[in-house]
Amino acid sequence: MAIAMTVHGVAHAELADEAEQVSPADADDTGEIVVTAEKRETTLQKAPLAITALSPAALDQSNINQLIDMNGFVPGLTVANSGSFVRVVSIRGIGYEASDNLSAQPGTSFHVDGVYIASPYALQQDFLDLQRLEVLRGPQGTVFGQAATGGILNAITVKPTTTGVEGSGEVELGNYNFVRATGTLNVPISDTLAIRGAIQRYKRDGYAQQTGLGAPYGLDDADRISGKATLLWTPTDNFSAQLTAQYFEADEHGAAQKNVNDPDPDPRRISQDYPNQYRLKFFLTYADLRYDFGFATLKSLTSYQRTRNYNQIDVDRLDYKTLGYYDNQPYWNNSVNAISQEFNLSSNGNSRLSYILGAYFLYQKLGQDILEYVGTDQNPTYNLTLPLTFANFPYNLNYALNSSQKRYSYAGFAQAKYELTDRVSATLGLRYNHDKFDSSNSTLFNIYAPTVYASTSENALTGKAEVDFQVTNANMLYASVSRGFKPGGVSNNSTPLLVPLTYESEKVWAYELGSKNRFFGGKATLNAAAFFYDYRNLQYQMEDPVPYQGGVANVPKTRIWGAEAEGSLQVTPSLTFDGNVTYLDGELIGDYITLDPSRAHQATLDAAALGFGPFDAYTINLRATQVRNTNGNKPPKLPKWQGTIGATHTLQLGSFGSLRTHAEVIYRGKFQYRIFNDGARDIVPHYTQVNANITLKPANSRFTLALTATNLLDEDGIASRYSNPFGSFTTSDMYIPPRQVIGSIKYEF
Repeated sequence: MAIAMTVHGVAHAELADEAEQVSPADADDTGEIVVTAEKRETTLQKAPLAITALSPAALDQSNINQLIDMNGFVPGLTVANSGSFVRVVSIRGIGYEASDNLSAQPGTSFHVDGVYIASPYALQQDFLDLQRLEVLRGPQGTVFGQAATGGILNAITVKPTTTGVEGSGEVELGNYNFVRATGTLNVPISDTLAIRGAIQRYKRDGYAQQTGLGAPYGLDDADRISGKATLLWTPTDNFSAQLTAQYFEADEHGAAQKNVNDPDPDPRRISQDYPNQYRLKFFLTYADLRYDFGFATLKSLTSYQRTRNYNQIDVDRLDYKTLGYYDNQPYWNNSVNAISQEFNLSSNGNSRLSYILGAYFLYQKLGQDILEYVGTDQNPTYNLTLPLTFANFPYNLNYALNSSQKRYSYAGFAQAKYELTDRVSATLGLRYNHDKFDSSNSTLFNIYAPTVYASTSENALTGKAEVDFQVTNANMLYASVSRGFKPGGVSNNSTPLLVPLTYESEKVWAYELGSKNRFFGGKATLNAAAFFYDYRNLQYQMEDPVPYQGGVANVPKTRIWGAEAEGSLQVTPSLTFDGNVTYLDGELIGDYITLDPSRAHQATLDAAALGFGPFDAYTINLRATQVRNTNGNKPPKLPKWQGTIGATHTLQLGSFGSLRTHAEVIYRGKFQYRIFNDGARDIVPHYTQVNANITLKPANSRFTLALTATNLLDEDGIASRYSNPFGSFTTSDMYIPPRQVIGSIKYEF
């Protein structure tokens, strides 16, 4: 019997002896993979939307530890870095173009067991104890709500079981002094109560060296710990209560961001002379209560999360010898606290009408504190005494921000699917959203201007209409139109000249045609979709003529279109090919005049050469003239072509066991990093990456041995490019990890 599963974004057939890679909860009685999709269980091939489910085996064999490692494995998905501590996740070109402003929400939302992770910094956590990772593409504005205009990623974790004691232990070793140890343990306490725990320790030397400090200082290092504990209580057949708590902490030197003007040609050597530091603490706890009434199941999902992010950054990304000055941030701290509550009622059974309806509440408290020092002295100090006055103002203090914000979100939603005939079904969903945002921003400790208070409040209606036609039991066509919404907010500035203090919400109408197919008795699959997005008020980081007063603004109109396909072919019982390909294109529509930070920065330098300071009227006026029209520009994070092709072979070794080999080639095309399309500065070039994995499963053994090699050809591919929008405007590249070779041994009981 073959089991259909998704590996690297492609549903394909695995041999029966590989079935242990899929949790039994992932497959129904026919061997189809069960996915949560729109908060209702269905099978992967019957879900009338573009969805990919990645198994833990697929993640492990390609050394995917975090979201940043997922480029190429899911159609339309691009993950990049903004600065050194924010993940920008884009699906089909919709992502997070205002990631430097804590008030702005991502366009692609990340969930853990259905809980929305409010902090974008928490997207740097490692995956732990996953059952599968689901990626839903296209606006999910009905059942998931705001901040899901591009789609969602939902990490489904393994649940406790009362069937017996079970667990695993795994140790992995590799180059760069890579060490990762992972352990899981499930313990039944009684027939109705069970607890499951997981812990992971991950440590590795840096891929790059910061060379301006004298002593070796590794960047792109790893020093992380993750933990999770889940308690499941099922006192009756129709009631269950699950309580989960998880924790993640990273204490590292931070990402390697190489200035494009770095005189050292080696991409893994960074000419910086101020030590970068990065620390993240994330805690999440949630309670999942369910009661089955027979005709429907009532669910309550309550969560609390707390994120703390501490950073120390060499802003200029170069050394004093090269520049003749320094620009450093010894303090950039971010905090996010969030509470959420959802109630939903979903129908049970196999009647022609199925539905889900619910209510949702989210409260967020956000904080951001920044200190930046700039000067030309070779041995600077970073002293600050509060309260700050003109009398004790530090000679090199360039910028300070203290921002405090609160967001209140309320929503009610309903979605129903009705089988018009045995083969034709229609789905209709609506969601009402209310969002209120309060903000206070203080710059330079209110010496030059008082704290600025501002608020936004808005309502939005989102939804979905979809029709699907089951042509045969193995072939389906669907067409959908959906509307997504991402709320506006208040910029983290105080006295801008042109940048609006508040910005508008994003809205998108998405149109999609798709097909899901199985052929040759399930030995081949082919899923495809074509889509068109009419996007309004794209939020992006805008520069202001007054230095350090940039904020979020809106590009009025954007259009994105494309097509994607993913499929697999089981050539023989032991050989399977799989792959995916995505084509994307788009355009910023209409005249929109905005200040280009690169040109504004050059104007500041030109004014300085004439003896004018950054806040002099001459400099501000000169900066104000450096505008560009974005009409016809390409939307950012939109590679025209990307995809993966892989092959998996299983060799039976008789009584010794089986040997599974997998190889894959990943291509990520070039794209524009910002809306300005500022020549070579904004073009992130294409790259190709080759990975391989060998897994040995001895017969009648609880052990599994594996050897993984990622970036086998040691390609120096540029994963992302970042141009600092806050005054300094340094542009730097972040490279994909170099060649890694990792061996592992795993014991399961």
